[in-house]
Amino acid sequence: MEAVCLDIHPQILLAEDDLELRELLILVLSRAGYQVTSCDNGLQLLEQLKQGDKYDLVISDVWMPVLSGLEVLESQVDNPYCPPFICMTAFGDTKTHATARRFGAIATIDKPFDLDEMIELVHSTCIQPGAESLCVGGRS
Repeated sequence: MEAVCLDIHPQILLAEDDLELRELLILVLSRAGYQVTSCDNGLQLLEQLKQGDKYDLVISDVWMPVLSGLEVLESQVDNPYCPPFICMTAFGDTKTHATARRFGAIATIDKPFDLDEMIELVHSTCIQPGAESLCVGGRS
């Protein structure tokens, strides 16, 4: 029997208002085999989600201009087609983590974070959709 190699590149929608971090994440995720679409604020994120494109994962900063990542996540609570969300935050207090979890984030990761840790989280999320809520960075 021959082995079959599927050329599958999971689609990630990345929302981050910090240009340098956004570009770094695009580079690292692309090198890890992911296709990345990016935006720099919550309104652009919401518009991308409304377009109906198929994303396997959303990685979003929590605090961004126009709309926060949490506001976008909350707007998707009743959307059965919404991809899993990983939230990133520089202000990772217990309340922020709990709010993200309540709105359906599968993980919240505190900035600064280890890039290998992020790739591992992305990989495990794309391989195992519907994973339990995770909290990375020492808070729950």
